[in-house]
Amino acid sequence: MLEAPLSVSEATRDNLVEGFSDVADYGQALPQGSAGNRTLQTLKKPEVLAPAGGWPQLRAAVENGADAVYFGLSNFNARARAANFTPEELEQVMVYLHQRDVKGFVTVNVLIFDEELAAVEEHIRHIAACGVDAVIVQDVGVVRLIRRVAPALPIHGSTQMSITSAEGAEFARALGVERVVVGRELSVADIARVGAESHAEVEAFVHGALCVSYSGQCFSSEAWGGRSANRGQCAQACRMPYGLVVNGELRDLGDLKYLLSPQDLMALDCIPGLIRAGVSCLKIEGRLKGPEYVAVTTQAYRQAVDAAWDQIMQQAAGPHASSDGPSQLVTEQQRKALHQVFARGQDEEHRGLTPGFLEGTQHQILVRGRAPRHRGVLVGRVAAVDTKSGTVTLEVLEGDLKRGDGVVFDSGSPEDDEEGGTVYDIKSSRKNDKSKAALAALMFGPGQVDFRRVKVGDLVWRNKDAAVEAQARASYDSLPSARTRKVTVDVVASGSLGQVLELQLFMGGRRVGHATSRVPLQPAAKRPLDEPSLRDALGQLGENTLYLGSLDTSALDLDAGLFMPLSELKAVRRAAAEQCVRALSLHSKADGLATASMLPELLPAVTQNATGKALQRRQEPQLRVLCRSMAQVEAACAVPWLEEVILDFLEVHGLRQAVALVRDAHKRCIVATPRVLKPGEERLARFYLKLQPDALLLRSTGLLHQLTELGQPGDMLASLEVRMPKLEGDFSLNAANVLSADLLLGQGLERLTPTHDLNAAQLAALATSLGPERAAQLEAIIHQHLPIFHTEHCVFCRFLSSGNSHLDCGHPCESNSLHLRDGSGHDHLVLADEGCRNTVFNAQPQSGVWHARGLVSAGIGCFRVELVDEPAEQVEPILEAYKDVLSGHRSPGSAWKWLGTLPARFGAVEGLTTGSLEVKGERTAASLKPVAWRT
Repeated sequence: MLEAPLSVSEATRDNLVEGFSDVADYGQALPQGSAGNRTLQTLKKPEVLAPAGGWPQLRAAVENGADAVYFGLSNFNARARAANFTPEELEQVMVYLHQRDVKGFVTVNVLIFDEELAAVEEHIRHIAACGVDAVIVQDVGVVRLIRRVAPALPIHGSTQMSITSAEGAEFARALGVERVVVGRELSVADIARVGAESHAEVEAFVHGALCVSYSGQCFSSEAWGGRSANRGQCAQACRMPYGLVVNGELRDLGDLKYLLSPQDLMALDCIPGLIRAGVSCLKIEGRLKGPEYVAVTTQAYRQAVDAAWDQIMQQAAGPHASSDGPSQLVTEQQRKALHQVFARGQDEEHRGLTPGFLEGTQHQILVRGRAPRHRGVLVGRVAAVDTKSGTVTLEVLEGDLKRGDGVVFDSGSPEDDEEGGTVYDIKSSRKNDKSKAALAALMFGPGQVDFRRVKVGDLVWRNKDAAVEAQARASYDSLPSARTRKVTVDVVASGSLGQVLELQLFMGGRRVGHATSRVPLQPAAKRPLDEPSLRDALGQLGENTLYLGSLDTSALDLDAGLFMPLSELKAVRRAAAEQCVRALSLHSKADGLATASMLPELLPAVTQNATGKALQRRQEPQLRVLCRSMAQVEAACAVPWLEEVILDFLEVHGLRQAVALVRDAHKRCIVATPRVLKPGEERLARFYLKLQPDALLLRSTGLLHQLTELGQPGDMLASLEVRMPKLEGDFSLNAANVLSADLLLGQGLERLTPTHDLNAAQLAALATSLGPERAAQLEAIIHQHLPIFHTEHCVFCRFLSSGNSHLDCGHPCESNSLHLRDGSGHDHLVLADEGCRNTVFNAQPQSGVWHARGLVSAGIGCFRVELVDEPAEQVEPILEAYKDVLSGHRSPGSAWKWLGTLPARFGAVEGLTTGSLEVKGERTAASLKPVAWRT
């Protein structure tokens, strides 16, 4: 049986690492960032960035004050279920935005496969030519391609890049990324450090849905849904119900079933702190949401940013400047509207919107577990049900229900079809004799509600408020011209008697229009021009998108009694305004745009780069093992033919001893590093270097950047008195194509494991495309429990304690085994690491026995068996089975049959799956459930 998870008591932490105390408190007392506030001189007002899944959302964002809008096109974006825009619509979209001084960002925030690179290159060329202001990218290979194809096109690093530190931001910036969208797991203080310690612009989410897994690191859809979150096809497995299995026993949690479903983010009260942290852009999530949601959220954050900025400027003006607190940034009515348009309400205390991780870790608040979907606003509790009259008496907790409102009755079983409907009438109102709360009798249309299923005590949520939706629609739909968004233009008029009238139009100090009259200014016979009459003549400049701001007539000799016919004034106004509109519309990023394909140049370079840099090709492919317990390490060290052992201890305790054990067995030792390093945790790198392994298996680009900045493998690091070990890259770096794989190998990696998003055929094709030398540097994981979720949220803390973080949880992870049981009865192991992050491992092992020989033939040089909680006695037989399959001495069918009989830790046989390696067609966007609107 596997040992209990290795733990570190508070008393022994200081002695963990001999004389190396700067890692001793890793995960237990991490600094929250000490970057401090930016100085007033370096602060700038952040953009409000709104989502758009279609034209209605785009208009809603613009008319409610967005500085920028992000959206996807038909392909290559992380919201395949949104309506999105067609490539043919893109130019029209950008003209619409730019004429209103709004930026447009296009998402290409998915991993790209080799067979798609040519199409993506044309996609990029079209995006640049249409004047898109920036492209949001996940794939580092695509970043490389953009820099060659469209060097003037700004690149923003998607949150799918898993950037959580200044080092990660600097890695992206070195590739050509100007702005990074940091992980939603960072606090305001963490974000401040990323901004202060890197040279990249920082963008942060402030509202919307929270993924429980780190973005870019979720493989649940890949494992279970036959689709991939890294390909825009998230199956939302985190919103499914699970049972909690503690030490082999299913625990009764009552109505808590949605153990991985976070409440949504609302960061209104964090806006001043984010501004002071130097954040360049505040992002609203929601490309799958409707236009009413976009309108309400954009308006709220527009107002909050404006108010917070004014407060900061007032405070900077002096100690006596007046300022309202954060609660005054928006009205309570606006906060309520935010809950109404989308909130995963849980109960009376937890209404569905939280600050997420921005205020630090709060596990008891982030995930409650009662409901996974939109609830809206809590309005009351069922006090009585009259099935004969079809009336539900509601004890009103807050708010006023109206005819036309939609309600849902919450009995604590959201996995069932819940009762609810539209309120047809509110029959009566009185007081509850006991609670003194108001009572309201609700009536519904015929057949809407099965009153037999509505119970006394059920919570009642208003999930649809017709008035809120109507007010939201009124902000963007069918607006008269006078109310549409306009660009303020300042006008400078100049001229004198006998000379032409010149109009210059300026926006933000930049000249955007210029025109002169066809006839000179004449002496006035009756009414000479003055500033008011000139302003009246200019009006609103004759364009629906322009608004006349200041009018400077200091260079116009009004004292000379000038006259110009009104028709001529309108003509010069029209010419200047049209030039202004053209100037605003044309924002092409086509400077330096490659007219010919760059792929023929880049792809041969891949093969050339590989020459002379690869590992020595072996007669047989190498097989190695990854161990997560000391018992597994001991068993692996006893396998005589095994040459390499990877140590993936989720806690640092015991790691030094394990390294010594592998060395004593005369085997090569590789130490795996965390997938996530947040600000304050970068010092952990020194601990791994001090271990002096033969290689480090890197799982984050931040650590890769940090180590390559220190030196090359084999270099003596004088400050640590150790040599730099060889570096390897793991699946979490998300190498999905020949460009990304070659780029990462070019960073000095000795070996690279491609992303789990590639199936076996794609792995083989990647190896072939890279050429034999680079292919020999690839590693394929041939046996593993796929790490389906990697979360900042701690299931141990939330459901096995009453604490909110490691400071008060009592560390139940040190003494309990935890699994999540899905609807099919599979138990998925949950492990907590030293940073309190959880990894959920798929219950069924994933095996590549059917594909092993094909991958060998493709030239892949190394194969890995990953162990999780397998007992020591299974280690050698599992390794022998795969060794024999790889060498051709055992049939895949025989190995598959035997591997499928191996019991898990508590005796259950979970079976076997081909998992992400299965060669199957990817689901099309048309086959996914549509959720956004286009009309």
